[in-house]
Amino acid sequence: MTTDLRTLLERAHVQGPFVFVGHSSGAEYVRIFAGRYPEQVAGMVLLDAQPTEAFEGLPAYPAFYSAFRRISPLLPSLARLGVGRLVPLDRALPEPARDIRHLHHASPQLYRSLRDEFAELPRSLAQAGWFQNLGDRPLVVVTATRDALAGWLPLQDRMARLLTNSSHRLVPYTHDALVTDRTAAEASTQAIRDVVHAARFATALKKS
Repeated sequence: MTTDLRTLLERAHVQGPFVFVGHSSGAEYVRIFAGRYPEQVAGMVLLDAQPTEAFEGLPAYPAFYSAFRRISPLLPSLARLGVGRLVPLDRALPEPARDIRHLHHASPQLYRSLRDEFAELPRSLAQAGWFQNLGDRPLVVVTATRDALAGWLPLQDRMARLLTNSSHRLVPYTHDALVTDRTAAEASTQAIRDVVHAARFATALKKS
């Protein structure tokens, strides 16, 4: 996936370096990209990011993964039967984004992708874990504390130490709210602005 992303950016003639933002399991791809192509990464924002140590450090995670892994092959077929259309609209999103998200969740392609990505998750986490020291580029880790799994917060704090110029911010929201709720998303957008500023002007981030 990181190789494909790099190829797409090159063919589109989009000039780096970039500030990468990864929410949830998207964080592992940010870490892999930064480790493989460091010259293309000016900074990073990780939003309630999936820790590479999820299977070892989150007591409830192995059972959750095992259960979802068994169910996920059924999801594309259910979507073809129209079950995905029953997913309720997210009223917190503005109308264009809300409609696109609803259409996306009705697509069998989404669930095929989810199935395949989930099958490869242990390998993706292992690959991301290879990169434990990513230098002094700016990094902000935003952690949603509401309904956090046991063991989640210490692993988030450990993630914030991947780079020396980093900030770990705890916010009183849920995992999904960081990208779907207007108020909670302000913490996400502020983190992005701060990393862009720090990368552009070579300044240190505030630690909290």
